Amino acid sequence: GVPVNSRVSSKIQQLLNTLKRPKRPPLKEFFVDDFEELLEVQQPDPNQPKPEGNQVNLLQGEPLGVVTSWPPSLLAALQHWGTTQPKAPCLTALDTTGKAVYTLTYG
Repeated sequence: GVPVNSRVSSKIQQLLNTLKRPKRPPLKEFFVDDFEELLEVQQPDPNQPKPEGNQVNLLQGEPLGVVTSWPPSLLAALQHWGTTQPKAPCLTALDTTGKAVYTLTYG
């Protein structure tokens, strides 16, 4: 603008200039066109650890017999066994040779 001689006028001019600026930047400044990057095939990181060992398979246990005194739901059974026999094994994980590696108890 216009040359300003007084201090008050310069502050008013600064306020006017501030009010003239758009309050929000145009949408194109927010938009990033990364569509081409999304189409590119991601290459695996060469430093990423590789899986080792054989694939784990589930083993089928023997079928359970029907007993009428069992709790009506899994949650009720876990609560019952957790309070009556907390040290009893609940779940056992085996390694590839069939040896017990981890054992989870009810308690």
